[in-house]
Amino acid sequence: MTNPTVSIIITCYNQENHILNSLRSVRNQTFADWECVIIDDGSTDKSANLIQNFISGDDRFKYVYQKNSGVSKARNAGFELVKGGYLQILDGDDTLLPDKLKQQLKCFDQDPELYVCICDHQHFFENKNLLEHYQFEPIKEFPLEQLIYKWQKGVAFPPHAALYKRSLWQEKEELFPSDYNERSEDWVFNVMVALKGKKYKFLNEILCNYHMTGESYTSDLFNSASSAIHAAFYLKRSLPMQYQDDFIDYTIKKSMNRYLDSKRGEILRESGNWKLGNFITKPFFSIKKLFDSKSNN
Repeated sequence: MTNPTVSIIITCYNQENHILNSLRSVRNQTFADWECVIIDDGSTDKSANLIQNFISGDDRFKYVYQKNSGVSKARNAGFELVKGGYLQILDGDDTLLPDKLKQQLKCFDQDPELYVCICDHQHFFENKNLLEHYQFEPIKEFPLEQLIYKWQKGVAFPPHAALYKRSLWQEKEELFPSDYNERSEDWVFNVMVALKGKKYKFLNEILCNYHMTGESYTSDLFNSASSAIHAAFYLKRSLPMQYQDDFIDYTIKKSMNRYLDSKRGEILRESGNWKLGNFITKPFFSIKKLFDSKSNN
């Protein structure tokens, strides 16, 4: 049997309210030569029944249940099963637009040296039923510096905006590093891919939706900022020497500033008391002290 052109890995954890939209967005692709492996990462809701009912009769889909292990391990489990020449990653609450695979595959056909194609995307705010498009800096042909220094500060794209050549990874190589278990796993993944030194293309077309579920923005910024610091210490050992000296300090400052700028505004709106800002900064200074001590040891 001939291998499919595109392999799609969907990860799902308790996403009964979203997973069918994700699956429909795959089935509705105008390019039809794909396989889709769905890794259910230990869902305890109705996701399993919904998935299995939806994919019944379409042998391009495969459903796999595993004990809850986190999104990176779920993606790795899917990666071990797929056979296509191109790879599409999709979370169980996000969606592809119908022409995504078709349009990105055209880019690969036009340039044999291309290994990663990133399309533009739009945000869908579920609590408002609203689509918004934000302008980010286009990805360069060799974007390592962009991804190191500008991620979430002018440069950002969700995992499903990309289409990858499968040959980026050697046989038995992991898709996501299994020794990294913190948040910001997508940033780690993007930097590790860029370190391979292969050519990228930015396709200036909106071809996927990034769904926003309405979590507290400031709370998420705190978690995002602290996890970015963990990720920076993980990434440092893999970076070329010319980036290592300032990378950690830069990431700490950028992460703290993103969070503090947001939180100070919230404090002013709610209380008008600038002194509360000092209380908010304490967690980050504690984090910085901890990581500084690790760097010096």
